[in-house]
Amino acid sequence: MERLAAGCVVDEDITEILAEINRRAEYYTTSSCSGRIVLISLPEAGAKKEARFVAKWHRPVSFEELQNALKFWVAGGRDRGELWLLAQPPIIHVTARDLSSAERILKAAAAAGFKYSSIKSVSADKTVVEILSTERMDVPLGVGGEVLCDEHFLRFVLGRANFVLRRGKRKLEKLLVMLKEL
Repeated sequence: MERLAAGCVVDEDITEILAEINRRAEYYTTSSCSGRIVLISLPEAGAKKEARFVAKWHRPVSFEELQNALKFWVAGGRDRGELWLLAQPPIIHVTARDLSSAERILKAAAAAGFKYSSIKSVSADKTVVEILSTERMDVPLGVGGEVLCDEHFLRFVLGRANFVLRRGKRKLEKLLVMLKEL
């Protein structure tokens, strides 16, 4: 993780892309993530504001790491609600000077495989673009302090989560090439 101004932290896998975007006068980034695997505890599905991170990785995860995080969650007791494993895609929020600039970066993102990218807002002085890919996986693993699946299923889910994460990271490499061609 790299520290930026004002205490911001950026995961290493995305710093070169952010630098490429921010070096241009017509763009600046406001938030980003290179993709991650997360264990999250929440009272019920969709209760994002009450969610608590159990573990978070911006890299592939070993089964032992997952087991240790699960043990930590179980040790927390029955007040932990539901436990979910999430594999989330890269995401970058970019502010563009105008609609034309926003459309250019949106085309570069789409060409790199970031098919869920879109323009989020348009105003007289700026346009906000969200660069987002399709790779995502949300799997419930437990409730009330109890893991509800066996080791075989956990290994399968973790393998798929690592695959989803790696696939998103490969798209970041393509995005960097496309951005350099802007």
